Amino acid sequence: MDTGNQTPESANRLQAEHLRAMLLAQCEQLDADLATYGCALERYQRRGEQTQARRIRGMIRAAERERRSVQDLIAGLERRFLAAEHARSEQVRHPMPGLGPSRHGAARVHPYPTPHRVIRT
Repeated sequence: MDTGNQTPESANRLQAEHLRAMLLAQCEQLDADLATYGCALERYQRRGEQTQARRIRGMIRAAERERRSVQDLIAGLERRFLAAEHARSEQVRHPMPGLGPSRHGAARVHPYPTPHRVIRT
């Protein structure tokens, strides 16, 4: 692949897509590990081996934390590099101002407070 004639944005997007694919593969591996750990946990619990079950639970928590971290990295890549391409394609589809996806700049706020929130004056 000749990268000499690419713009920096397209090179960044290609790198982001490559890194995203690697992170998705890591997520799949973590899912497989979690399935294996789940089977091992059931086996140890059936046998009544509490020490091993506790150790496996710790491994499950660590794998879940790592998976959340990887998912956060994927979401960040998509927001920063891959969503920009989607926004440009939306801009082309909706060239008039106010018709694109960013029609509402700020999040809508409901005029009435929820019953679960305490308002102090």
